[in-house]
Amino acid sequence: MYRWVWQVEAPLHLGMPPAGLLNRTRLYVPARTLLGALTAELTRAQAKGPLSPNDYEEVARKLGRATRLTYLFPAQRKEGKWLAWLPRHEEGKGLVWRREDGRGPVADREFRRWLLTTRAGTAIDPFSDSALEGTLREHEVVQPWSRWGEGSAPEPVFLLGYVFVRGEDGGAFQVKELFLGGETRYGLGRVRRVNLEETKRGGGFFSEVHLEGEDLEVCTQFLLAHLPAAEILKTPPASMSGALEQIAGWQGEKPWSLSLGWAPGSELKEGRCWRIKEDGLWSPAT
Repeated sequence: MYRWVWQVEAPLHLGMPPAGLLNRTRLYVPARTLLGALTAELTRAQAKGPLSPNDYEEVARKLGRATRLTYLFPAQRKEGKWLAWLPRHEEGKGLVWRREDGRGPVADREFRRWLLTTRAGTAIDPFSDSALEGTLREHEVVQPWSRWGEGSAPEPVFLLGYVFVRGEDGGAFQVKELFLGGETRYGLGRVRRVNLEETKRGGGFFSEVHLEGEDLEVCTQFLLAHLPAAEILKTPPASMSGALEQIAGWQGEKPWSLSLGWAPGSELKEGRCWRIKEDGLWSPAT
């Protein structure tokens, strides 16, 4: 079990449903996004000739067998320690963010103000070399620097999470730099790994971690990954509160979607242990 930290070195856009002309961004990196970026980097680094989709799929399978990844959450460095800010759905307050050492809560709207800015963009009409009508948009991005609501000088923004390894790491620890999210061909999404340390504690992420069984299990009251809504219906009745959303993406060359899922920060009143799947989604532990 390792805790790793990545420094945001270029604006980061992690797509979510837009609001009008604004392409909104998530504040966290889903495990699927991280797995895809690791797969791409390792496949290209190991290439000895032209690449095919099968090359990427083979590296992805190797990583999936060797590791389980958590989502990456915003983090800041205080007194030599990296501390993540984690989402929580609290009664009477809605979605808030709390730091691992207990600072908070900070309302989601305020927290987004700490981290985000926007970049304008448009498609170019090749015949007039001007903006194509109807394509002007703004993209939210996570900035590499933030004052963290403290009014001090800007400080670096980091991303923090856990990686669980059994035996070989599948090449994950060889990667020191990644490009995450959208618009990476325009220089966005560059992150650099600044820390990797083995640990036996879940920090503010998990109350318990069980590594002994066949399936990795973590215990927490609040979700820190997407949970398919259908999964919770298979278990004894549970009181969930939070946000439901549909997520979609690509699995190789094919589209992939989750019909409906509980978003990170959603709360299960009774608390529970969860299995981390190969793609980073969670399911209830039996």
